[in-house]
Amino acid sequence: GAGSRAFIRGAMLRTRPFTTQRIYGMGFIVIVMMIILGIHCSFVFLNWLPKLWRADAVVILFVYHMFFLNLLASFYQCVMTDPGLVPPNWGFYMGDETKRRRYCKMCNVWKPDRTHHCSICNRCILNMDHHCPWINNCVGFYNRKFFIQLLSYVYLSLTIVVVFTIPELYHRFIELTQDEDLSNKTLYCITSVIVGMAFGFSVLLLCTLTNFIKFHTKLVLENYTTIENLEREEGAKSKFDIGRRRNWEQVFGAKAWLWWLPMHTQASRPIGDGVRWRVHYTRIIDEDEECPPSG
Repeated sequence: GAGSRAFIRGAMLRTRPFTTQRIYGMGFIVIVMMIILGIHCSFVFLNWLPKLWRADAVVILFVYHMFFLNLLASFYQCVMTDPGLVPPNWGFYMGDETKRRRYCKMCNVWKPDRTHHCSICNRCILNMDHHCPWINNCVGFYNRKFFIQLLSYVYLSLTIVVVFTIPELYHRFIELTQDEDLSNKTLYCITSVIVGMAFGFSVLLLCTLTNFIKFHTKLVLENYTTIENLEREEGAKSKFDIGRRRNWEQVFGAKAWLWWLPMHTQASRPIGDGVRWRVHYTRIIDEDEECPPSG
């Protein structure tokens, strides 16, 4: 009805309030921002800004900043978007549904399917995936898209940094080894060390993120969360799996041309409400149940 639509509109735009725990956890975000800005400044100001307005420098910096600005936007959305609250009074009016409800004694609410209590946030989270200290927030129904986007934009930005720092490092290495008079190149030596460190750190992050992104993309396509994946049996299919395309749309929205956008609009928001889930039913035959004779 109109009431539930209004609740969803409000929920997808809800910002996390600043509790004491949230403020304490901002230390991790400062560390993340220092790493991001350190690599960014090294790549932009030491590598390519001195080469403007060469055509290659213009193209590389333009493409890089497209990814980098989306990285910042998705990071902001991950941190600030409320992952999803259980609607007030949900579950008290059970209607025709007779299945057992799970009750959270900490929050005093009935928990919908896939909702879990986060001990760090001290509240229940709709479709909770995991609590991520690097964004100081839970990854849940309303910000899981932003989390995957963040990983993707970090990976793409780092790929550009690594690929287009290699020729710069080679050039600097030749300069430093072949030029015998290094007395007037102290600054050049220092900047070369900074560029080298940023390159090494970027390679390390790329190696770390490769399997992490594969893992989370696979979970979305199979309609699992990290928590559910810990409990799954080998090769088991999620009961919420409704096909790879529709699983993906539950997180990223129905419009493929808006999947890149780190923002919720009516056209790009996740499909559903995080409370009710379409279930793929499979009939389980009891071992003691007599099977009809074949033939």
